[in-house]
Amino acid sequence: MRVLAAVAALAAALLAACSSPPPRPPSAAQASAQAHHLTGARALRRGDLNGALAAYGDALAASDSVEDFEGSATALLNLALVHARLGQLDAAHARVDRILTAPQRYSDAQRGQAATRKAMLYLDAKSYGMALQWADQARAVCGDPCPLAATLANLRACVALDRGESERAIGQATRAADLAAALGQPAEHANALRLLGRASTRIGKTDEAAQALARALQLDRELGLPERISLDLMHAGENEERRAQPAAARDFYERALNVAQAAGLVPLVDALRGRVGRRD
Repeated sequence: MRVLAAVAALAAALLAACSSPPPRPPSAAQASAQAHHLTGARALRRGDLNGALAAYGDALAASDSVEDFEGSATALLNLALVHARLGQLDAAHARVDRILTAPQRYSDAQRGQAATRKAMLYLDAKSYGMALQWADQARAVCGDPCPLAATLANLRACVALDRGESERAIGQATRAADLAAALGQPAEHANALRLLGRASTRIGKTDEAAQALARALQLDRELGLPERISLDLMHAGENEERRAQPAAARDFYERALNVAQAAGLVPLVDALRGRVGRRD
C-alpha cells in the first residue's frame, strides 16, 4: 500500500495563500471554486473518485475563468491526485505539466508542489530514477526553508523501501520525522514514522518498529485520518507477525479492517479480509 500516494497519504496538497494585508473577499468565481473544492474533498473522503474528479474539474473551470492562477494550481494538483487513484497516469501527468510548463504564471511554491506530485506519480509507476530526479527538481524550486522537505525525505524513504534498502529507508524516514516535527507537519510526521516502522520490521528491529507505528497511530488518530489509521494498524500487525505473535497480529488486522469498513475504504478492506480470514 503506497504510503505517500494515499491520501497522503499526502492527501490533496491544498496551497495556502500568504496574506500580509487582509485578504480581499473572493470574487463570485473564486467563491464557486472554493465550494467545488469542498465538494471534491468530501467526495474523495468517501471514495467517490468520479465525483471528486467532476468537482475539481468545476473548480478548475471557475478559477480559469478569472485567471486565478493560485486556484487553478490547487485544482490541477487535486485533479492529478484523483487521476492517479483512478489509474489514469497520463492524465495525472498532464495536469501537473500545465503548472510546470508555465513558470511565469505559477509561483515557486506551486511548481515545487507540482514537481513533488510528479515524483509521486513516478514512484507509483516504480520508475525510481525519475521519481528521485523530480524530487531533486522540487527541492530546487521550493525555497529555503523548504516546506516540502519532509515530504521529499519521505519520498526518498519510500524509494529505498521499495528497492529493499531498509537501512537507507530508516535514515531517510528518521530525517523526514525530524523535519516534519520542526516544520509543524503532523501528517507528514506520521508518514515518516509509518515508513520507519515498516523498514524496521523488515530488518527485524521489531521493538523500534512497534514504537514508531504506535506514535504514527497516535498522530493519525489526533488528525482523524481513517485510511492512515488503518494502515498503521495493518503494519503493526505485520510487525507482530515478524515477532511470531499471531494472536496480536490478528487483533491489529481486525482493528484495521473495522476502521477500513467503517470508512468505506474498499481497497484496504479487500487487502485486510484475507489477513483475518473473515469473509463477511
